[in-house]
Amino acid sequence: MKKILTVVLLFLFVPQSFAQSASKADDVKKFVEEIGNKIVIIASDKKLTDAKKREKIIMVIDGVIDADWIARFVLGKNYKTATDRQRELFTKLYRDFMINTYGPKFKNYNGRKFTVNDVAEQGGFYVAKAEFLPYDSKIPISTDFRAKERNGKLVILDFIAEGISLIETQRSEFNSAISQKGMDKFLDDLTGRVANLKNMS
Repeated sequence: MKKILTVVLLFLFVPQSFAQSASKADDVKKFVEEIGNKIVIIASDKKLTDAKKREKIIMVIDGVIDADWIARFVLGKNYKTATDRQRELFTKLYRDFMINTYGPKFKNYNGRKFTVNDVAEQGGFYVAKAEFLPYDSKIPISTDFRAKERNGKLVILDFIAEGISLIETQRSEFNSAISQKGMDKFLDDLTGRVANLKNMS
């Protein structure tokens, strides 16, 4: 009797779970494709200067990332030992650092097409495998987007280029710097780097 009940429960609930997962994957695909296509349109607009493209693409990226979560992840073990002031300052600085470092790189994606080829669930996140196809090449530029639903809204938590995670790379670099210099000196250095990035044309 128990075996029969188990089979019935599996029949009733497993397909529903698969349907929900497939539906969420479709949502992620549409979400990432919308982001990518916005970037392609901006990068391909010949009426815009490079500075304006940079500004507009930064706005797109800033509007879809979960900067607070990313900052906590990147700070890693140092998040627990940091003071409230240090956490607040780092969160603000890292948001500015990330969008001003990586946002402008997308201005080179003045391509013909942006496509999400696959969406897979990995460890509670969704990884959308996407590619830009440039005008002057038949070789696509691959960029994966790691997304998750937060408070009923999809957000981007990471960009992965050629298998290298943006936030994992930064976590390693920043935590090494904090170990060598201390949190306050690291924050001073990061403040200077952010100022330089913002002043770039």
